[in-house]
Formats: sequence, structure tokens, C-alpha cells
Amino acid sequence: MKDPLLSIMMPVYNGYPLIKASIESLQRQNYSNWECIIIDDGSTDDTSKYLDSIKDDRFRVYHLEKNLGRAIARQKALELCKGEYIGMLDAEDLVHPNKFIKQVKYLEAHKDCSLVTSSICSFGSKTDMLLIRGDNSTGVIEFNGDNHPIHASSLYRAKIAKKCTYNPLLRLGEDQDFLEKYLSYNTKYYILDEVLYYYSELDSVTKDKIIKNYYLYIVKYYRQRNYRKSLIYLMKYIYSKIVFPFVSIETILYKRGRKATEKERNEFNKFCKPLIKQYIKEN
Repeated sequence: MKDPLLSIMMPVYNGYPLIKASIESLQRQNYSNWECIIIDDGSTDDTSKYLDSIKDDRFRVYHLEKNLGRAIARQKALELCKGEYIGMLDAEDLVHPNKFIKQVKYLEAHKDCSLVTSSICSFGSKTDMLLIRGDNSTGVIEFNGDNHPIHASSLYRAKIAKKCTYNPLLRLGEDQDFLEKYLSYNTKYYILDEVLYYYSELDSVTKDKIIKNYYLYIVKYYRQRNYRKSLIYLMKYIYSKIVFPFVSIETILYKRGRKATEKERNEFNKFCKPLIKQYIKEN
């Protein structure tokens, strides 16, 4: 019996050259029945040229004439998905070779769960730091409005995802907004106890960027009249303005996650680091 079709959504804006590593990590998956819908969101670097050179017909590439934002790119990809399950792979990120085979297997065996997710490993091409997030709890979770699964590392049921939309007006948090809509249909989800997704975050994260994101969340939740969450981010914003000048970015980041274990570091070094070094070195 043939495995169910899996659709993978990949929005990209100026992702070259690391998108090459993203593509190859997907081609190395131990799950074979997949398609990848790539939405090139008006890239101005070599991304578009590279995407048009891909020979693997499992990739379906669509170019937007100008940059319209991640929410619109995600929505376009969602509408084009043909699979029974929908996964994510943002440009410049990588996936573990066993990610999709493990996640499809779980959803096939547990029809009562809306999605399955995993923890993620944040990395950068210019640092040896590896930050693990999303493993504070594992197993079956009931969504309560606050305990969002990680959007990027989740695998979704298409029949539910197709009922939801990405809000094009959101500058921040379009992924959490989508998850809240999705989980309103079924609040039960599952967190696998392992790292299956690698997030290329650490080259670009700065103290100022973290502070700015706190401010945007204050505004977002205030406009939604979610005053409790708005207050929480206001406190984070005030704390960061006072404390951040006196601590390193590494100290700040490890408060958002934890250091990778030896096993997690070895898996990153085996599956991801060679690809990252190869394509960064080539360019």
C-alpha cells in the first residue's frame, strides 16, 4: 500500500545560498511520497534562478512578482497543497532525515490527534552555538490557548488546515494565529521527544530584534483585546530594555531554550553541518 502524499510548504524571500541546504535536506528524507510547494516571494538575489534550475519534479515552484510577505506566501502554498498531510520547511532551515516518516506514522496511527510536532534546534552558520527549544513537555497535549506547538516543526492534517487561513495583515505571529484557528477544530496534539527540525536563526537574532518583537506582540495582543498576553509582553519589553545592555546575546538566548546535548549536537554535525558548510563555502 502506497504511503499517503505529504505536501511541504516552503516560502522563501532572498534565501540564497542556504536554501540549497534546505532542498537537499528534504531530498534526503526517508519518506518518499512527497511534494514541495515553493513560493518565491519576490526574491531579488539568486534564489529565483536557483529554484528554476531544480530538476526534481517533486518540487513545484511559483514566483510572485514582488515581495508580499510571509503570510501571503504561506497562504498561496496552502491552497496549492494536494497531500493528505501538510508539513513546513522554511527556506534556510533543514529537517532531520526521519522527520516526516515518523510524523506521518504517528498521525496514521492516532486519528484523534490534530497534529504532531517536535522540538527544534536553532543554529547559525557563523556560530557553534546550538539552542534547543520546544521540549518543555512531550506526549499528548491539550491546547489551552497558550501552549502553542511549534509551527515549523509540525505536521498537519490537510482536511483541517484547508479550513484555515494565514492572516495577511499580521506583521508578526501569522504562524501562531494559524495554529489557533487550526487547533480550534481539535485541541489535542502530540510532541515527539526529539529534535527533528533545524531553524537557521542565530546569525540574524540580536538584542534589538528581540526587543522589537516584544513590542510588536504587545500591540498585536492589545488590538485583539487579549490584555493578559499584552501585559505579559509589556513586562518582557520593560525587563529587556533594562537588563539586555548588561548581558551577552548568548545568555539571553539560553533563557529561551537550552544547550544541545551531545547526542543532539552529533546529529546536527552529521545531518546538517556538512550541507551548511558546503553551500556557504561555495558562495
